[in-house]
Amino acid sequence: FQAEDGIRDSVASRGLGDVYKRQLTNTRAVTLALACVVAAVVALDRVVMSVAILPMAQVYGFDESTKGLVAASFSAGYGIGILPAGALVAARPPALVLGAGLIAWSAAQAATPAAAALGLAPLFLARACMGAGEAAAIPSLQVVAAQNVGEAERSRFWGVLTACLSLGTIAAYALTPPLIARFGWEAAFYAYGGLGVVVALAWAAATASDDDVGAAAEPVDWAELRASRPVWALACAHSASNFLLYFALAWLPTFFSYTFGASATASATASLAPFAAGAASCVVAGATADALAPRLGLTRTRKLVQGVAFLGPALALTALAVLEETGGLTEGVAEGLFVLTFACQAASGSGFGVGAQDIAKRQASAIYGLSTLPAVAAGAASQYATGVILDATHNDFSPCLLYTSPSPRDATLSRMPSSA
Repeated sequence: FQAEDGIRDSVASRGLGDVYKRQLTNTRAVTLALACVVAAVVALDRVVMSVAILPMAQVYGFDESTKGLVAASFSAGYGIGILPAGALVAARPPALVLGAGLIAWSAAQAATPAAAALGLAPLFLARACMGAGEAAAIPSLQVVAAQNVGEAERSRFWGVLTACLSLGTIAAYALTPPLIARFGWEAAFYAYGGLGVVVALAWAAATASDDDVGAAAEPVDWAELRASRPVWALACAHSASNFLLYFALAWLPTFFSYTFGASATASATASLAPFAAGAASCVVAGATADALAPRLGLTRTRKLVQGVAFLGPALALTALAVLEETGGLTEGVAEGLFVLTFACQAASGSGFGVGAQDIAKRQASAIYGLSTLPAVAAGAASQYATGVILDATHNDFSPCLLYTSPSPRDATLSRMPSSA
């Protein structure tokens, strides 16, 4: 990965040069703040199923493999939609694409209870449609950030936005159990679907007059992207990260439930601290990366923080697996090791997370879409394989913890050749 040897936009972008030199207008500040809100809603909507699946399984008799398929169906829809979404954002106004995607995935979220009542196939379809809608989110936000945030503050802003993803996850774990306890598991899907529509309306109102956020760009040169070594480096790093992240989003509450006999509420509560640590780490890693880049260079900085994001989780998850296998794992130790895992993993927001913006400006969405495609496949495989392994081992998480730890050999980013 070389941040200085990337894809050049054929049409000059107003984002990383001119926008950085201009004062931040009130409209632009509102746009960036709402972008962070949208990021939180993305994670909130994605994670609710990991909590709701426990009472749903009791109602419909889902085994672990079926739970894995429910999680993987979202990932499949996301994977199918990510490349078209990246191309669409590159060629059409990103604000419009993001708003439409938000409406679409919110509708699919609200339709989930009715789909589950009809059977597995409708449920899988509803979750896949939700994934396809969410595919518009991060590519759009990549372009919004590239157009509105200067290079010197890029890691810092993306760290804050990535922290909002973690805050959305925390909100899902904190709010969903009491919501389910009082109104039933169906209410969580209805409430979060409605919230998404409200945020979509606010986003449309805030970006209606913003020419930079609404501007279209040139068509994507897919051949150039496929031949780019930095793009492939981003894809490898993203895949290794997603293999762990998707496992946690789908299975972390279940881990605490099966390993320590925790209730659905207690399992969700135990899952809060790791993502809270991840949120704080995103902000710290972003500020640190922006401070280091002038001295180390952009490429070395990206590789350094990505190395932390690989090695930390590899060591922590291996320790978790060993302790569980030997009977020495307590709930407090498990929670602490997951905190370490996601505090380190969150540094990837200032590694491969902003790599698409380093490589290009207006083409950031297409680059992100292309690098995400194999990453989503890796994440979906992790979710489904976990369910299969749990069924085969009578709910033993040790093998799952070992195979989800990103090995240092996955750090292809460090071997690949860094554009602003």
